[in-house]
Amino acid sequence: MRVLEDRYEGELQNFQLALRFVRYEARTRTIRMFTGLTDHRIRKLWQRYCGGPRQLPRHRGKSPQQAGYFTRSARVRTEAALLASAYCACGLVREEPAAKRAAAATRLRIGELLCDVYDYYSTVVPKPAISFEHAVFLAQCLRTGEQLAVRRCAKCHAPMVVERFPLRPRWCDHCAPPKGGHKRGASPPPSHPT
Repeated sequence: MRVLEDRYEGELQNFQLALRFVRYEARTRTIRMFTGLTDHRIRKLWQRYCGGPRQLPRHRGKSPQQAGYFTRSARVRTEAALLASAYCACGLVREEPAAKRAAAATRLRIGELLCDVYDYYSTVVPKPAISFEHAVFLAQCLRTGEQLAVRRCAKCHAPMVVERFPLRPRWCDHCAPPKGGHKRGASPPPSHPT
């Protein structure tokens, strides 16, 4: 009897996680990857619990695949750093990609952590620039360490998301010298008469 209880408890956990993903408007492929549910069961779940007059939009097509999205603007870089910090805090991502993981987490546990982190993120950031699908992709990029990595700012040591092999030392957006070459708040360098 215990075997049946474990099986149904596992299925219930998969359905509960799928519902959390649906509420974040995740694509079917993403839900399937973390829950193991079939496309048919996911569609039925969507229709049953998210249909009606206030139906959630259902996104179609491929999930995000451009790592450059997370470095395109100061706002997105700051929000990506917040997500990366939360991923590191819960053990989903390591700052050093080469660091060995103590134990492989199950896909269900990873999915729950992704939802927990996104719950926190959407509470802290009222109008997030990063969708749930992008947050999942960010976690995948940081876990593999192939395209993006978590680094510390050279000046303030705040965590930030950077390309895996930056060409020059990196600072966070708050510490980076302005494009003109002098520090913020400092007077411009004196001009030399010719």
